[in-house]
Amino acid sequence: MRKSHRIIAALAGTVMAASGAYAATNWVVGLVAGSAGVAQSAAISNLTITATASPTLTNLLYPGSTGDVQITISNPNPYPVSISALTLPSTTTYATGYTSSALTTTQTGCLAATPSDVIWVADEFATHTLTTPLVVAASGQPNNPLTVTLTAAASMTTAAPAACANTYFSMPSISSITALSTTGVATTSPATDS
Repeated sequence: MRKSHRIIAALAGTVMAASGAYAATNWVVGLVAGSAGVAQSAAISNLTITATASPTLTNLLYPGSTGDVQITISNPNPYPVSISALTLPSTTTYATGYTSSALTTTQTGCLAATPSDVIWVADEFATHTLTTPLVVAASGQPNNPLTVTLTAAASMTTAAPAACANTYFSMPSISSITALSTTGVATTSPATDS
């Protein structure tokens, strides 16, 4: 009898322990109202557009013609940026001529004030919509900076002085751009827009 009491007591203890464990795993835990996490947005930094002569331009200027303009675009932001348009300066804002692609020594007789008669191809303060938006990679990515050739974007009038022959031009500053952050794939460098 004692042995059977022990077996029954052991079984009862096992059932009670199992019931207690089962009840403990079914406790419903709620959430305090207003529970939250913290996120932070990235800063917005302006893009930089600079002149570059590499690779070598092939569509060159001469009086009464248009020629290509080459730029690099740097994006310091930690996200890609898509550029869809450039706003160009006044058609009476002339480029300055330089003796080399380094743009360090001005070309005598071919300055903005002379004038050089080299301008952006556009109506005054016109927004030039790009054929295809350019996606500039986030800072530190392989395609940053992005080199772009803007085909037939510069014009040399027939009044350009002879001193402007065999000259490199620093085009007047671009007034503004239309650009947004994006998740798109970066444009491969070098790129072309017409």
